[in-house]
Amino acid sequence: MGMQTFEHIAVQSLEEATSLLDVEKGKAVAIAGGTDILGILKDEVHAENPAFLVDLKTIKGLDHIIHDANGITVGTLTKLSDLAKDKTVREKLPLLAKAAHAVASPQIRNMGTVGGNICQEPRCWYYRNYENTFHCLRKGGQKCPALTGENRFHSIFGSVPVGKPGCSASCPDSVDIPLYMEKIRIGEIEEASRIILEKNPMPAITGRICPHFCEQGCNRGEIDSAVSIRSIERHIGDFILENQETWKKESIQENGRSVAVIGGGPAGLSCAYYLRLKGFTVTIFEKQPKLGGMLRYGIPEFRLSGKIMDRQIEFLVSTGIRVSTSQVLGKDFTLDSLKHEGFEAIFLAVGSWVPKSLGIEGEQHRNVLSGIYFLEAVKRTGSPNLKGTVAVIGGGNTAIDAARTALRCGAKHVALLYRRTQNEMPSEAEEIEDAKREGVELHFLTSPKKAVLEGNTLVGLQCCKMQLGDLDASGRRRPIEIPGSEFLFKADWVIAAIGQDQNLKGLEALKPTKGNGIEVNPLTMETSIERIYAGGDIVSGPATAVEAIAAGRLASHAIEASLLKEKKAMVSPTAQILRPELREINREAFTTSPRITVEEIAVSNRSLKKEDYQTIGREKIELEAHRCFDCSCVAVNASDLAPALIALKAMIKTTKRNIPAEDFFSAALMKTTVLADDELVQEIFIPLPKENSRGSFEKFRIRNSIDFPIVSVAAVITCKDDVITEARVVLGAVAPIPVRASKVEKMLIGKKITEATAAMAGKIIGKEAFPLACNRYKVQIAQELTRKAILGV
Repeated sequence: MGMQTFEHIAVQSLEEATSLLDVEKGKAVAIAGGTDILGILKDEVHAENPAFLVDLKTIKGLDHIIHDANGITVGTLTKLSDLAKDKTVREKLPLLAKAAHAVASPQIRNMGTVGGNICQEPRCWYYRNYENTFHCLRKGGQKCPALTGENRFHSIFGSVPVGKPGCSASCPDSVDIPLYMEKIRIGEIEEASRIILEKNPMPAITGRICPHFCEQGCNRGEIDSAVSIRSIERHIGDFILENQETWKKESIQENGRSVAVIGGGPAGLSCAYYLRLKGFTVTIFEKQPKLGGMLRYGIPEFRLSGKIMDRQIEFLVSTGIRVSTSQVLGKDFTLDSLKHEGFEAIFLAVGSWVPKSLGIEGEQHRNVLSGIYFLEAVKRTGSPNLKGTVAVIGGGNTAIDAARTALRCGAKHVALLYRRTQNEMPSEAEEIEDAKREGVELHFLTSPKKAVLEGNTLVGLQCCKMQLGDLDASGRRRPIEIPGSEFLFKADWVIAAIGQDQNLKGLEALKPTKGNGIEVNPLTMETSIERIYAGGDIVSGPATAVEAIAAGRLASHAIEASLLKEKKAMVSPTAQILRPELREINREAFTTSPRITVEEIAVSNRSLKKEDYQTIGREKIELEAHRCFDCSCVAVNASDLAPALIALKAMIKTTKRNIPAEDFFSAALMKTTVLADDELVQEIFIPLPKENSRGSFEKFRIRNSIDFPIVSVAAVITCKDDVITEARVVLGAVAPIPVRASKVEKMLIGKKITEATAAMAGKIIGKEAFPLACNRYKVQIAQELTRKAILGV
């Protein structure tokens, strides 16, 4: 195996190094001793190898060991062998000397540096597989393979959320689904609600109509069936609406800035809500009599109740959003008039309301309806009297909704004609199955050519049969007409639901896209005109509500950044410290279990006015939350120096700040520390222990050289008259970050160092651990090493 080419840059100072790392973000890595990074590069562990290797070894003055009355300062390029051999370190800090000597083999200690040891990348084989076969979370993948795979050497004290697991990565809103599942498991429903509301202000709606991209990405689907995330979200959404007072802020600090939102659908409502929470004065301008957009007027009542819609709007508007309904862009107001009224930014979210034409002869007949206008008319004026046969053209959700609605409007026979096969239908699989159960006939590889009239009466559609050819731009096989296959499909009504288009009237000044949408910066949603933003269907074309919500939230952040940028204070470097919290591994999830069933109204009793499915109760959602793998990282921190430095209260000086060793280690995407991309370790200060303090270090590994720790323990204990007054016990290689055994430390205070005391500490370790399927033996090792470390001080 070879190593990809890169440019080697030998720097002369830390300032030069950090400058290069800053300029070449993501393209440059630092090399200190070389024992870790060179192996990473040779094995092509990273998906993309760096273009620059910044060599720190040429910097002078970073390999020092300085002793003074307060402690010992160790330079980041100090060799591990030099640290282990240093006479003063061996006398004053024997714990540190032993930890340095325990690192790998003599050859590696002669090359490896202190900085390199504490910054080394994860040693997990799923992380380090050179072909990047596994979708490891720590490298930007969507699951931790060790949770359900080989985990003999992995964490026994919990996991750390890293990146986005399959569910969150598949969700356009990027909701932290594993975190709110954890809150549900421990009964903290209000906290779960808060987590959802951070990214999605309408869970009662998305919990009913979202195509649940999250479930399609759920890693549990590889074992039995995906977690019923949408059902849980619906329960939480209803809980929020039933307890609105809990979420209403007594007062919002006004920032004095004003924003106009044009369109009261999901994108507009989302943008307005998040802006309002930040203190903006927000006014929504809506052409319909009520807010809701396509959610209110384009989705049947049996899927989304109008009462739920009203309560959801009330919840959002109660934050202080101003509403102006029955206002049409280009007629009642313009973009310029809004600017003259003092609005400093505008967000366009007008949706896609123009039905696409079938392009066939006779489609102007009164019995040929557009799908979206048909659904809107039913919502506005109630059920029309549809007698006879209804033919619905299309394969998306609007087509399925129209077909199911037509049945409930009295049609004797409803058929859906689609020019491809069911595999290519963009509609949700569940909606298709519901339509079938209710009696909708599906006719595939069928396309209309013209509406057939006898006088002024519609008698049906002349159709032809299709066959599938090569892939088209949508990634689906292109339908091709079969010559001579024409036939008459008899129908009394035709509903065309082949998609909607955008109406750009009044928006001519903006740069349109080829698809008749508005071109925006995808990172900010800003249009070609400064401080005019757009999102939702007007940009993407007809899409899902959750995608529109995500666009609105993204735009709100961009508007906030633009209008308040002069007020934003610089964040101090110390504020960047993020020490992750270990999460308990949900071991109950690793046994097969059935997915919850949702109660539904019998097909024979379904109507236009009542939702087909019911919200599941609290007990069921708690059971379902226990099925969540909680896909977090269980790779362990393998640094031998890490537990020693934490036990010794070391302070790590970087090129930007001073960080306590306890706060230095992290578990993040491609990271094991809290260092920024352009931040390097400069030196480490270790204070001298108190006179009555003694330290001990224990490490278990498979072989005496080369191998990394299975478990390591560092202990520093202070006694007075043989009674313990202070204790620090830190375990390494047992979790994604080093673990302070705080319960052990608390227990030791006031006791003497005896076999019984040490054994009790080991028992506490055993009770605190929750191993994975294959690493229970590590608990026994941790118990024994803790006992030995305490007796060895």
